[in-house]
Amino acid sequence: MAFTSTSNSLTASTQEGVEVTSAPLPVEHIVIRTKKPYPEVKAGIERLGRFDDAMREMLAKDDIEGLRAAAERAAGDDGLAIHYVARHGDLLALQGERRPLVAYYIGNILSASAMTKVNPAAGLYAPLRVVVYANPDGGTTMEYDRPTSMFGQFRSAEIDAVAQSLDERLLTFLKKVSS
Repeated sequence: MAFTSTSNSLTASTQEGVEVTSAPLPVEHIVIRTKKPYPEVKAGIERLGRFDDAMREMLAKDDIEGLRAAAERAAGDDGLAIHYVARHGDLLALQGERRPLVAYYIGNILSASAMTKVNPAAGLYAPLRVVVYANPDGGTTMEYDRPTSMFGQFRSAEIDAVAQSLDERLLTFLKKVSS
């Protein structure tokens, strides 16, 4: 496979007709630090609704209106719900020590479906990922990539509008659980 570089992107083609393209993506990384202890911040985040097995069952049974109503309830006032939880801190036991560290996959399935309808690749970033961990000062740090900086690559006004809404909802929510 031969690679060629053109204006900060990479294109590779093979004789089999496979094309691989690459383009740099400027991503704005957000870090929120608070003096609030990790268990309190974690508990605040976990008060969000959940995209749960019951909702997945509705989807499997093609109960779309039931799923829509459940998604709206799960998103609640913050407009966000937890889709998955990755317990990275527990996995650090493989490296000899557990730490207070969790990655949350947070989003809104109504927002995600609106974006992926426009461009299926938007599913790369929906739901959003937020890493939350105890910092050395006894407080908590939360990190995530700004939705508009990730979704902006799709150059779609519809996706951009949803991403802007996600920017605002996520930052507002994380500041709320931090104070």
